[in-house]
Amino acid sequence: MNRVQKSSIVLAVMAVMAGPAAAQDADMFKLSGFGTLGVAHSSEDKADVTADFQTDKAVGASGDTSMRLDSRLGVQVDARFSENFSGVLQVVSEYAVTQSYSPQVTLAHVKYRFGPNFSMRVGRINTPLYMLSEFQRVGYAVPWARPPQEVYNYLVPLDGVEGTYKWQAGEAVIGLQGFYGRIKSERAHVHGLHGLAVSIDYGDSSVRMSHIRGQAGYVTPSIDALFNFYRGLPIPPLAALAARLDNRDMPGQFSGIGYSYDPGSWFLRAEVIQADYAPTLASRTTSGYLSSGMRIGSFTPSITVAHVDRAKPQLPGALDPFNLLNAAVLASNSNRHSISAALRWDIHSNLALKFQASHVKNHAGSYGGLGNLQPGFVPGRSYNLVSASLDFVF
Repeated sequence: MNRVQKSSIVLAVMAVMAGPAAAQDADMFKLSGFGTLGVAHSSEDKADVTADFQTDKAVGASGDTSMRLDSRLGVQVDARFSENFSGVLQVVSEYAVTQSYSPQVTLAHVKYRFGPNFSMRVGRINTPLYMLSEFQRVGYAVPWARPPQEVYNYLVPLDGVEGTYKWQAGEAVIGLQGFYGRIKSERAHVHGLHGLAVSIDYGDSSVRMSHIRGQAGYVTPSIDALFNFYRGLPIPPLAALAARLDNRDMPGQFSGIGYSYDPGSWFLRAEVIQADYAPTLASRTTSGYLSSGMRIGSFTPSITVAHVDRAKPQLPGALDPFNLLNAAVLASNSNRHSISAALRWDIHSNLALKFQASHVKNHAGSYGGLGNLQPGFVPGRSYNLVSASLDFVF
């Protein structure tokens, strides 16, 4: 984390926590939280299904039944210093990104509303990639055990600045969101991230479109060793190909579009994203889902279908005498589709019990984006994932 990032987070935390000295009443601060107690079982015993693309372990090879995939606890302090000036501090414990339950500061920002239409946030915010980015971690806010992982596999926040302008156009409310900053985690980074998102709310319908660019990278010790070795080889064609495939520092772009229709008694939600880092090992991935469900009293059954289509990076083939780069390119194939049936039972105003069963089919030769691969893992194999979770807010 650089000095600018640290300063913005420290200032946000100080603004949220230092308020008692200036507080005029006890209503300045509000404490809230959310959590999930979840257990999942995977029939794939040679690899792990994970909550975040940077995490190697959750459920599967490391334990066919585990609480790692969904369980988390979050605590949030909201501060209101004036009618227009507020702050947020959120800390979450979850087995993602750091591959431990070590609490992490996931939100730490201040917000100023310049008028009824325009506001800005500075500090640590949710990376505005998806329709559900603002509450992706809050299981109680979604009808499924978890948002579809084919799309929602990224849990790293953004340190930077965001501005939002909203206005009324007839019966529609249109929002324009611009943002700039940096992402830095254990394995992934994005420098100079900048983008725009447009949202339109009209009656029971909502649409969100986004486009983001930045200089990205994904680094692990094995990736470092792989590309340091190949780029140093005295074989110009192979070294040049390795340079093109190197995903430690690469320009990238992300685009997404989502639609939701929710009249109350039922819902329909669809989302498609594309993350483009071609021609590197990260390649270009297009994924999406379609989900629909009905609300019958306190029960909400739903069906979700999802798909991942990843372009194949250039395979070195016979040019690679060591076959390590070939293996890395083949392992990057994550093409798959899934179908999930979920049932949500709202047993209290702040408590929901969920059950979900998913069948995931990795396409021919695909490693399915799985982690912790073990000897005997077979690409292209299908598996089942069964989950039960208790979501709560307070």
